[in-house]
Amino acid sequence: MVRILHVTPFYEPFWAYGGMARGSVGLCRALARRGHEVTVATALLEPGPSLDETLGGVRVRRFPGPALLGRLLVPWARGLREYLHLALPVVDVVHLHGHRSGFAVTASRALLGSDRSWVLQPSGTFPRHGQYPLVKALFDLLVGDRIVERASLIVAVSESEARDLPRPSRLVPNGVDACGSARAAAAPPSERPRGRPRILFVGTDRPQKRGHLIPGLLAALPEAELHLVGRFAAGFLRLFAPFAERVTVRGVLAGEALAVAYADADLVVHPAVGEAFGLVPFEAALAGTASVVAGGHGCGEWYGRAGGCVVPPDDPSALVDAVRARLHDRGIAASEAGAVAAFAREQLTWDRAAEAMELVYRDARGVRL
Repeated sequence: MVRILHVTPFYEPFWAYGGMARGSVGLCRALARRGHEVTVATALLEPGPSLDETLGGVRVRRFPGPALLGRLLVPWARGLREYLHLALPVVDVVHLHGHRSGFAVTASRALLGSDRSWVLQPSGTFPRHGQYPLVKALFDLLVGDRIVERASLIVAVSESEARDLPRPSRLVPNGVDACGSARAAAAPPSERPRGRPRILFVGTDRPQKRGHLIPGLLAALPEAELHLVGRFAAGFLRLFAPFAERVTVRGVLAGEALAVAYADADLVVHPAVGEAFGLVPFEAALAGTASVVAGGHGCGEWYGRAGGCVVPPDDPSALVDAVRARLHDRGIAASEAGAVAAFAREQLTWDRAAEAMELVYRDARGVRL
């Protein structure tokens, strides 16, 4: 049994903040199932959840912080430094999720004064793509680069992410869980009633998600409708104004509601670039729905390996052609979804990820800071 402290700015129930929340929850619960003592220190990003509770065998400690900083880029926390002072002597290893947050800064400073080893898992956040590239560069110059340099070991979730990192890493892919009951099992896409084909986009309006490519799909496929799931600013949604009667904005969904959204779609589009792993296409496959995914990084790497459709990144014509082919021949999409789901159930489980992470912790504990 290993006593593990995970420090992450994003954890359940704050699913809208991206894959780091989903990934850290899956890993922590799997480690707890394997008999380890797992504690999470995370941010209270919105009112509601308890400051101290146990979820899925994992003790979760939430720390409130300045709302402005938390929403801009780097969640900070009141009371985290004092908590770490008490917690570090009684844990065996610390696992940091992401390096550009007040949580990572506070934890790394506390760790420098201790003899505890620590693992850093960037989860695709190391490159300065997307929003605030200059702010990220400044943050790295001041503190971020030192956090990366001082970690005992670094974990990458794909070979593509490993190539982005400035030092060697250990490869431990994420696991993937079905979001809910996945009712598509009773009605696979190839057998659903034929109506207006439904395309689903699950993500945000951040530039790396490439949501701005989707209006072009609607223009090229006038027979299709689109459902948007996630957190989107008004400016982004205005891109879809010419197609308003074919677009439904669903907001952030999780659990059974997200499973139903996947199952009700004919196809998921995931044109994101710079994603180290990408949970959405795999979750969709487990609900019986195929995806068209952009290549060039970890998401395309894993999805293509699983047998799914991968198109070149930032290629609108290739995206349209692949989507059109799968909407017109649902058998292609059904076959791909089945192959990806089978791969995920065999290769991308959280138990396998936790087992691999146990070896990382073992090796990290032999490295002194």
